[in-house]
Amino acid sequence: MTFQSLRIVLAANHVSDKPAIAATATVSAAVALMKERNADAVIAMDQGRFAGLFTAHDVLTRVVGAGRDAGTTRIADALSGDSPLVDADTTVGTTLALMNERRCDHVAVSGDGRVLGALSRGDLDAWTIHDQQEQLDCAIRAVKFMGLSNRRG
Repeated sequence: MTFQSLRIVLAANHVSDKPAIAATATVSAAVALMKERNADAVIAMDQGRFAGLFTAHDVLTRVVGAGRDAGTTRIADALSGDSPLVDADTTVGTTLALMNERRCDHVAVSGDGRVLGALSRGDLDAWTIHDQQEQLDCAIRAVKFMGLSNRRG
């Protein structure tokens, strides 16, 4: 359900080993990490603090599209500067609304005074679909248990 918190989604997606990198690292290093982790975003950290989310979209628009060298451009110089950081207790529905409003595909999730992970729109959509399927299956089992069916009479 869209009123569940992001903590549940993070746990369900086993997001504990978040791909993070120093904001001073090069774009090439970030792309290598994305490839290694099969991720389309990494969390950029600046001296232990959240600096932003660096995404594949940033690579295309702020580095390649701008004719910059990925081997020398620092992540900090290519961040969009508008990376949403949401609390882990924020609901899935509120997060999706924020993503729509800001026209972004990723959010970083924080809680307990630290960054817990990053979630994509695809992560949230897949979780929502899975959750709705579980609810539907539960309702069908309840109807079958009660002996109700499409019989008339």
